Amino acid sequence: MNARLNARSLVHLAALAVLGNLATASAGMAHEAGDTPSSSAATPNPAALVQLESVRRATARFLDEQAAITAGYVDISVFYPNMGHHYLKPELLDERFEPEKPELLVYADDPCSGSRRLVAVEYAVPLALADRAPAGFVGSDDNWTINQQFQLWTLHAWLFEYNPAGVLAAYNPRVP
Repeated sequence: MNARLNARSLVHLAALAVLGNLATASAGMAHEAGDTPSSSAATPNPAALVQLESVRRATARFLDEQAAITAGYVDISVFYPNMGHHYLKPELLDERFEPEKPELLVYADDPCSGSRRLVAVEYAVPLALADRAPAGFVGSDDNWTINQQFQLWTLHAWLFEYNPAGVLAAYNPRVP
């Protein structure tokens, strides 16, 4: 019983640490712009938060756009308002959801520096390989959408830019 209780306590502590990291990273941006989370922007469950923190750590090296290009991500010249510029790593495009290996990285133009900054990671699974939304993060908070233009299931995780619509929302009103 004590081992089980200790394991449960460790999971809760890890989830609280992740919540603290995600909240700290986004709180300054949210309050400086006067944003408040929408009522539909539910915080993902603690286990998903642990996964998201792992993804944030694994992809932080791509904060530098050149590091992403060196690692095989290609600017596919796809820009969506309230998302950004999309960089695809073609060899990752398959039927699998691998949290620490997102198929796409999403960058926004930084008006101060003139460069691009990483704002989100995006998962993509071809519709031809999956009849329904892939199993994603733990829990039911995923917001997989169908991109008809590219025939993909897609899921965003806004790990590097606060999103008042929620970390797993498709669009981010803070990104021009």
